[in-house]
Amino acid sequence: MDQDIDDLVKTTTRGSIILLIGQVSSTLILAAGMLLVARFLGPSKYGLFNKSQSVIGIAILLMNLGVNQALVRYIAKYRHEGKDDYIRVFMEVGSLLTVGASVLMTIIVYLSSGFIANEIFNEPEQELYIQYLSISLIGHALSTLAQGITVGFERMELRSLITISYSFIKSLISPILVYIGLGTLGAIIGHTSPILLSGLVGSIFVIMIYRNQRKEPRAISYFKVTKMILTFGFPLYLSTLMTGLLPQLFTTFLGIWETNEKIGNYSVATNFSVLLSFISIPISTTIFPLFSKLEKNQKELEFLYRNAIKYSTLFGYPIIFTIIALADQIIMVLFRPNYFYAANYLRIYIFAFILLGFGSAVNSVLLSGQERNDITLKSTLGKFLVALTLSYYLIQKYGVIGLLYTFFISNLVNDLINLFFINRIFSFRINASFLLKMMLISLVSCLSVYYVFTIISVHPWIELFSGGMLSVLIYFIGVLLLKVLTEQDYLYLWRISDNFGPFSPIIRCVIDFLIRFS
Repeated sequence: MDQDIDDLVKTTTRGSIILLIGQVSSTLILAAGMLLVARFLGPSKYGLFNKSQSVIGIAILLMNLGVNQALVRYIAKYRHEGKDDYIRVFMEVGSLLTVGASVLMTIIVYLSSGFIANEIFNEPEQELYIQYLSISLIGHALSTLAQGITVGFERMELRSLITISYSFIKSLISPILVYIGLGTLGAIIGHTSPILLSGLVGSIFVIMIYRNQRKEPRAISYFKVTKMILTFGFPLYLSTLMTGLLPQLFTTFLGIWETNEKIGNYSVATNFSVLLSFISIPISTTIFPLFSKLEKNQKELEFLYRNAIKYSTLFGYPIIFTIIALADQIIMVLFRPNYFYAANYLRIYIFAFILLGFGSAVNSVLLSGQERNDITLKSTLGKFLVALTLSYYLIQKYGVIGLLYTFFISNLVNDLINLFFINRIFSFRINASFLLKMMLISLVSCLSVYYVFTIISVHPWIELFSGGMLSVLIYFIGVLLLKVLTEQDYLYLWRISDNFGPFSPIIRCVIDFLIRFS
């Protein structure tokens, strides 16, 4: 890599580490609070809580005009090109579009809450829950706006603070309100208040960044910026809308054909996707501005694309297959026997994330960074149509299990379409040899851990801890024996290790160990 690209990669690495720390911290805090809420509410009331949230989830999708992604794209691009006079205008227009859409959607959801509760869910108590939750839409919009602007400026520490503040407040308030007897309503209030507060924190960060921008004569009109944001964002808006509508439709179908108890078990299982977000979110978030800067550099784009897939797979697969092997122990330790179906649901659900190896965390980011949102829209449409068709029949016949199979198949269709067009447009391919080695190592590790604790039965905590250690050990041995990483990989990791912050000494020790025994 030349020096400019090397500097950009190091900046991206630093941002990824900051986001990783923030993601892990916020997730652990949030998980602690939601664990208590799930225990206090029980499966049926927890399912009721998630059904009311599904309505707000649909509203969030409808008001998201793709402004967030557009701000990341254009702020990163114009900062790289030195066009600071454009940036203030993009921030002003983006803020106006985001806040306006959220206020309108809040009014619509609040006024339609009675119809949804009585006519769709046949549960009158949902009306009050939906009304409370509708207020959170404004806070969510402000928080999302702030995240887009901070990522565009590559101020990842501010984005992490927004996430951590939300998680801390929610984990503090929600369990207390549920425990003192407010039940599902307490969970609703405990969900709404932190979103409003995190939106306030995000707004303060946006004002700080805005005031630090030089006041220069407008070099671009508000009309043109509005057109640019909506033109870029509309295909992403449709893609996000279709992708995001699916879980809400799934929940609606489950509400028709499944019991609240099984919906609660399903909700518990899906919560574990946050463990994969430790890997996918830092990589996809920080590499988006980088892809936006490198518009015409095919060689460097391919290097970054292939390595983003490689490292998301390298760190993601051990998490996926360890969860599959220890699903029973995880559910038993965290939720006790109350969630009878959750372990089986968790295995099937988490297996779908093996698509990390096919670039699921990177493909759409590359296409958006290169302004090929039309491809993202096509792949999402394919996923949506497959999921909509399969879910209607499979959920009706097999319940939650049918939904989980639908989730995997539809996501596979999405990634295959993206990969086809990426190969066609950029001539980029995934590293098949690396992927096969990773699958083999992970499968051996998973089966070994699973069968060890099928034969040996001790306390679930001991099984969970020792099983995790055994999984890591087998994984390391497999990486060394199959030579998953090349000499160039080790040299590259060593060169950027300074940017891992407090983790730098640990990373270097691991690299030295791998080099010595490889």
